[in-house]
Amino acid sequence: MDFSISIWATLTNGSEKFLGMCKPSVNFDTKTHQETYSLTAISQDQRVTGSVTIKTTYKKPEVKDKLKIEDFDLLKVIGKGTLGKVMQVRKKDTERVYAMKIVRKADVVERKEIDHIIAERQVLAQMHHPFIINLKFSFQSEDKLYMVLSFVNGGELFVHLQEAGRFDEYRAKFYTAELLLALEYLHSYNIIYRDVKPENLLLDYNGHIALCDFGLCKMHMTKGEKTNTFCGTPEYLAPELLLGEGYTNVVDWWTLGVLLYEMLTGLPPFYSENQKEMYTKIVEEDLAFPLFVAPVARDLLSQLLEKEPHKRLGVNGAEEIKSHPFFADIDWKKLMQKRITPPMKPKVVCRPVEH
Repeated sequence: MDFSISIWATLTNGSEKFLGMCKPSVNFDTKTHQETYSLTAISQDQRVTGSVTIKTTYKKPEVKDKLKIEDFDLLKVIGKGTLGKVMQVRKKDTERVYAMKIVRKADVVERKEIDHIIAERQVLAQMHHPFIINLKFSFQSEDKLYMVLSFVNGGELFVHLQEAGRFDEYRAKFYTAELLLALEYLHSYNIIYRDVKPENLLLDYNGHIALCDFGLCKMHMTKGEKTNTFCGTPEYLAPELLLGEGYTNVVDWWTLGVLLYEMLTGLPPFYSENQKEMYTKIVEEDLAFPLFVAPVARDLLSQLLEKEPHKRLGVNGAEEIKSHPFFADIDWKKLMQKRITPPMKPKVVCRPVEH
């Protein structure tokens, strides 16, 4: 079992300093294991000294036929949606903290969302990626569905973008690159995500993204295969979707471009308060940029926001997007391993409640 721990110090002025990281080993043959590890740097420009002693205790969870809501302490509501709510919970036997999505079956049926809920459960069950939220458990009662997810407590990217107004180029690039890897992974399983937007990207405690909310995913979409379902967030809809021409997984690269544009400028590229006018702009209007957007970013955005899907960057796979000069300073292997320090370490939005 491999995992890493990052050590940070809070300074007197409130800022935080990275002290180093280590990769402790876990010995499942002994209940308790203690070892001292030397701290290492994430990148070559960091100077790290010192060590940390870590004591781990392995407790084999109690084997049960079925989980039920009584196996969890319900701590507090951390989100609400049209189909239910998300609660911070603690599993009683291990005392691990999770996020639990609770959905009423009657609401799913009434809103005709059965297919979306099934798709979300199926996608999460098979996905294991550093930038996709993890499904830990799922179960149901007579009237409710429960999905227990890893607890990601750095807040929505949407909130951070609202607070900042817009991000500097490197910060926007970092989040875009991590999302690109997540979308590439989904496409490798013939899944179209279809709902990229700042609200569906969470930040973990260190500042890495976690893609969530898979209710609009379309599964079993082989390369070049088209679907026609009209869905998504208005500001992020691709021209081919609006024109009803059918669309492939290339629609996700359009939404990636819209997200990058919004992070760099503060607004989606064809935004209008009048939805009909916005749809017309998406289909017909040329892409324009504020003066502060750098030429290399303009070039990437122009290719991602190409209205003709067969000409769009990414039509031949994610690799051609990763090879664009905009990402020249991204080490994709290190990024995948979370060995690149995020540009911002968020203050914890929902800190796990102590027992």
